Amino acid sequence: MDRTKNNHYLKQQSFFDWAYSKVLYDYRLDPWHLTYIDKIKKHVLGKSLKNKTLVDLGAGQGYISIEMAKLGLNVIACDMSKESIKSINRYEKEFKLKKVKAVKCFVEKLPLKDNSVDYVVANAILEHISSEQEAISEWKRILKPKGRLLVSVPLAYKYVWPFFWLLNYVNDKRVGHLRRYDLEGLKDKFDMKVIDYSYTGHPLKVIWALFSLLFKTNIFAQTIENLDNNLSNKRYGASNIIVIFEKDN
Repeated sequence: MDRTKNNHYLKQQSFFDWAYSKVLYDYRLDPWHLTYIDKIKKHVLGKSLKNKTLVDLGAGQGYISIEMAKLGLNVIACDMSKESIKSINRYEKEFKLKKVKAVKCFVEKLPLKDNSVDYVVANAILEHISSEQEAISEWKRILKPKGRLLVSVPLAYKYVWPFFWLLNYVNDKRVGHLRRYDLEGLKDKFDMKVIDYSYTGHPLKVIWALFSLLFKTNIFAQTIENLDNNLSNKRYGASNIIVIFEKDN
């Protein structure tokens, strides 16, 4: 597939170039960012990070790439958006980081060798990809044996509160989501050992997110995030699922 001429990819590239160009360059970690960072630290990374490499797929604004580089990891940040690459390069200079390499590419065709990286993070990316299985095979290809992969995706509608179906449907169409997932489906698609899984975006958090967007406030953000984290084992009512896999060989 020539993705440079594919209508879906062109729309995605245009949307995210626009979205990231509107983001302020002031680097800030909100409570929900810290939740993902904490999960990566606890369930993805090993005890020793010396000479270890993490690939951040669909790196977006780059907070995962930047925070992982701060820990001492070699980080390869991949995104098809030029604005994303520009943002990550800016933060790299701002924090004087030497171990972040931003690469503009498609995540189904990575310029990396087989069995060459220790960790892969695919946060809110798989649902955007037309050639889903090609992407999964590529991520597994670059991962070393015993390497770990975090994937975060929107949860299947049957587990979302019906009150939020329309809201989620509109957002799916707006940002280019092609599908939604559940744990069983992800297990089948990845065919890897599951290390951990959790659910995020329960109703209270969704309501608060709408409130904060409407009134331009971040009040109670940490409290809401703590409450959401306390429900991380509750599937019904959640919006997203996070799964950590490990490669056998």
